[in-house]
Amino acid sequence: MKRSTREVMLSVDADEVFLPLVTAFVEKAANCFGLGMDESLRLTLASEEVFMHVCRVVMPSGGPVEIVCSNGGYYAQAVFSLPTDAFDMRAFNLTMTISMEDDADLDAMGLVIASRSVDRFLLNREEGRDLRLTLIKEKTYPMPVEVTPAAVGPLAKTSLRPPRPEEVKFLSQLAASYYDTRVLSDILLYPGKLLDMIRAGEYDSLAAVGNAGEIGGAIFWRRVGENTVECFGPYVFNQDPASNIAEELLEGCIGAVARTQFVAIINTRPTPEFSRRHFELLGTLDDYAPDGSSSRVEAWFRLLREDTGSTVWVHPRLDAFVRREYARLVLPREIRIDQPSGETLPRHSVLSAEFDRLQGRVTLRPMWPGADAEENIQRHVRLVAGEKILNIHFAVDLGQAWQTVFIPGLLDLGFEPRFILPYAGKGDVVVFQLGGKQA
Repeated sequence: MKRSTREVMLSVDADEVFLPLVTAFVEKAANCFGLGMDESLRLTLASEEVFMHVCRVVMPSGGPVEIVCSNGGYYAQAVFSLPTDAFDMRAFNLTMTISMEDDADLDAMGLVIASRSVDRFLLNREEGRDLRLTLIKEKTYPMPVEVTPAAVGPLAKTSLRPPRPEEVKFLSQLAASYYDTRVLSDILLYPGKLLDMIRAGEYDSLAAVGNAGEIGGAIFWRRVGENTVECFGPYVFNQDPASNIAEELLEGCIGAVARTQFVAIINTRPTPEFSRRHFELLGTLDDYAPDGSSSRVEAWFRLLREDTGSTVWVHPRLDAFVRREYARLVLPREIRIDQPSGETLPRHSVLSAEFDRLQGRVTLRPMWPGADAEENIQRHVRLVAGEKILNIHFAVDLGQAWQTVFIPGLLDLGFEPRFILPYAGKGDVVVFQLGGKQA
């Protein structure tokens, strides 16, 4: 699961005289990394606004700024490294609005433009290191043309191998024709994007292939944290119910991942063919559909080797849930209780929002702590509910002590902890769901 990336770096002083150099650098890098003209210009615009904000507001007296542009295969990114704590991140919230009468809002306007110009962003700062702001812009991929893939007949004998590039796109079409979107992973909706993700090492896959090259099924997987892989499928196409294809695909995936450093495999949206006997149940989510119906979606995991344990940071109000789940799953953890204790926090927190509109859900994640954590969650819930999204989830990384600041607000607003994903972030990740339909 080696990722193929290329990167280039520019180091300048926080001075607007270098703005033309910064914009030319990002634009040329994005072009070289395969972004189209529109995507390149959007990443360039975002980088321009960030650099101007750094020069005018964050570091007006100057200072070193490092910009690294990287090629992720299906995206390009620009990473700004800044030796400062004075960066107000609130403009990166989806809920941010600008008041023309507020000077602080006007100062943040460029960052709002930057946040809306890219597809994703990351914020992080480790102890003793620079602040890192990552701007990510993906390539634009067309939806597949609606064609009926060639019919797949029952196969008497199959073997497993990675699909060839042309087969990856064919697999995407097969899966879309055989599976409902409520089960289908969104990676299979854009054949070209899926192919680029596999080429970049973001995903791995196996196909069950007949003697004449017929494809009877497939499975995909990707890294999701420090030591965990998430698998999707297995997807089986018009095979005899007594066939072992699904079992063979799952065992092939487990075998491939077991030869790596990863500790666990999870599956959070299993297909009907998914073999539960290989895995342990983590928990369930309620999946609400626009027609008023609902169903339970199970999350499963399997340890691939002995879990030697880790440290997690837990808010007191989440302690009982976490201890119960770790005891049930027999996962060794050193649980450290942590919560804000009067220390100074940044004024504004930041949340990211990952939308899956086809499946009617959004997942919110903490990007930056702040004194307004509860109010920020409320603002995002109101916005998402207004978008008629029925399923609102929130993911908290127990490997990041600062994320405990969000727990009281989540619980007070009606979010319920549903299950723990082992090693799915820097540490284990707790998945919350807002109770009841939201629209």
